[in-house]
Amino acid sequence: MAFFLFNWIVLKYKYMKKYIAIAGNIGAGKSNLANKLADHFGFELFQEPFKINPYLEQFYKDMKTWAFRTELAFLSHRLQDHLSLLDREHSVIQDRCLYEGAEVFVKNLYVTDNLSEHDWQTYNHLYENIKKHIAPPDLMVYIKSSVDRCMNNIQNRGRDLDKNIERDYLVGLDDLYRNWHQEFSLCPVVVADADENDFKYNESDFQGLVREIDRLLITN
Repeated sequence: MAFFLFNWIVLKYKYMKKYIAIAGNIGAGKSNLANKLADHFGFELFQEPFKINPYLEQFYKDMKTWAFRTELAFLSHRLQDHLSLLDREHSVIQDRCLYEGAEVFVKNLYVTDNLSEHDWQTYNHLYENIKKHIAPPDLMVYIKSSVDRCMNNIQNRGRDLDKNIERDYLVGLDDLYRNWHQEFSLCPVVVADADENDFKYNESDFQGLVREIDRLLITN
């Protein structure tokens, strides 16, 4: 009986729509891992266009002036993306999600005094009301990566918009990410340790992550 029940669960997971979000610091390797997981599972890949925010270039040059407008633009686009992904009839993997944008990036701007108390309260009130009315992903994959590794990846990929990112900014994000992924409770979270594993080139490391994702998708 247990054998047939297990197989029913596996089949249910295999043919039901799933929504996986990939989270992590700038330069952690989200795009590479999202691509590889999408290929493995046969899911649609959704990547946030990094040039979609009209304030981003000014933001990296002067965070305090442009923070509120930049993050409201991101929230608007990410909400639209999130609702679109929920409406998809097939399984999807998303590179960067609405939750980390609000609970890590915007909070970091507030705690570093780049976002005023009034702007923080206004943004957070809007975000919390949005969060109450949307369904979360089925699974979050958080990529744990050192700041040194993130900085190296940013330099290697050579995006113009990234060239002004300072190390201290990534350190602040990293501190928040390490608490956030432990406290996030809207869906299960898998930690993909990119400092100890090479998910891009080491197939054994990648398959170990895949097994953990499979286990959580089947049982949740």
